[in-house]
Amino acid sequence: MRVHIASCSAHAAAALQFVTILLLPFIGKGQSSPTYYQDIQPILQKNCIPCHRVGEAAPFSLEKYEDVFKRADFIKTVTETKYMPPWFADPAFRHFQNERILSADEINLIAAWVDAGARKGKEPKPQPVATDVTSEFPVPDLVFKMDPPFTAPGDGTEQFRLFIIPTHTKEQYYVRGIDFRPGNLRMAHHARAMLDTTHVFRSDNGAQVRNDIMPTTNIGVELASYFWHGWVPGNFLNLYPEGMAKVLNKDSDILLNMHYSPVSRPETDQSSVLVYLAKEKPKREVKNFILDEGWIMNQPFVIPPNETITFYMRSPLVPADLSLISVLPHMHLLGKSFRSFAITPDGDVINLIKIDNWNFNWQMTYPYPQLVKLPKGSVVYAEAVYDNTTANPRNPFFPPRPTTTGWGTTDEMMNLIFEYVDYEPGDENLELFPKKK
Repeated sequence: MRVHIASCSAHAAAALQFVTILLLPFIGKGQSSPTYYQDIQPILQKNCIPCHRVGEAAPFSLEKYEDVFKRADFIKTVTETKYMPPWFADPAFRHFQNERILSADEINLIAAWVDAGARKGKEPKPQPVATDVTSEFPVPDLVFKMDPPFTAPGDGTEQFRLFIIPTHTKEQYYVRGIDFRPGNLRMAHHARAMLDTTHVFRSDNGAQVRNDIMPTTNIGVELASYFWHGWVPGNFLNLYPEGMAKVLNKDSDILLNMHYSPVSRPETDQSSVLVYLAKEKPKREVKNFILDEGWIMNQPFVIPPNETITFYMRSPLVPADLSLISVLPHMHLLGKSFRSFAITPDGDVINLIKIDNWNFNWQMTYPYPQLVKLPKGSVVYAEAVYDNTTANPRNPFFPPRPTTTGWGTTDEMMNLIFEYVDYEPGDENLELFPKKK
């Protein structure tokens, strides 16, 4: 009998401990269960509403309680499974400025709120909330728009198109910020802007992004910038600090590589590139440091069918001290994972980015919170895994085919793109994108 009492006491203590842990997010808040206004709205404003608002890319708004209440069960599911908010870089490897990751406490709080009936709670007095990201920045100095507009066929197929936007600028400009504004949020999925000063791509305006239908004279053309700007839903305008800017070459063409989601009826898009100019020539020019398939060590870059294969990339010695601003890895549909780090001349390891579950549909630019010093003589390494088997649900070919580098989405790429400035003492402590108070 004593054993039974002790066993019951142990079970009771364990149950009490479990309930205490479950209720930790609410203890001290003077309420029996969480409410929308006090507990849930702050989480959504920080992590969800920048995309889930009127005029942005998400398919529905979460700006009001009524919007959230009718999707409460759905929100619980996608947050518990970590499907939303979308984030792919491993925070244990390296943190980034645009990181959106819910903590375990926040996920549990959302679940508890839903399970308790998704109570509204007491609505606070109206206060301005900075969720309209574009309103925080000045009117752009230059706007470059696709011409003519593009109309998707409406046959349920994804569209990958190249648009050429001549700038016709009479001089070289210095750019402190670039923003991309999709003309049709139902269609636009992601975009990559490059710069060309040769003008040879102009005949390709509106062409499908496929090597076999683009003029062969364009293959191998050296671009002024292979990565000038990138956009996916959730990527917003960041202005470089005063004294930093990138170049917009005189009379250059913007090459806009667009991915459109399938639509069931013909729809039209006319997206724009917004440019914010520096007031004067910057002391520090923002440049690109790009590693592509030519730097792969285990050549050739061919992914055999029915195989999972890893490729390894090594940079030349970094010629001078650099300060990294952001990083963007790039693969296509066969990509499975990506990892990059640097080794300094002293043997120190600098983690740069790690993505364990590559998702072609979410190719973000990852800005560092502070500049990351890459000392002279360092070497950047990258390793990327590709899955060309039938187990890869994104494999565009069944049965799988041999795949190598190319512009087309059904081809493959292994790119690693950094933005950087030349190093200056104290860069490690410079906050790149300070939040407005």
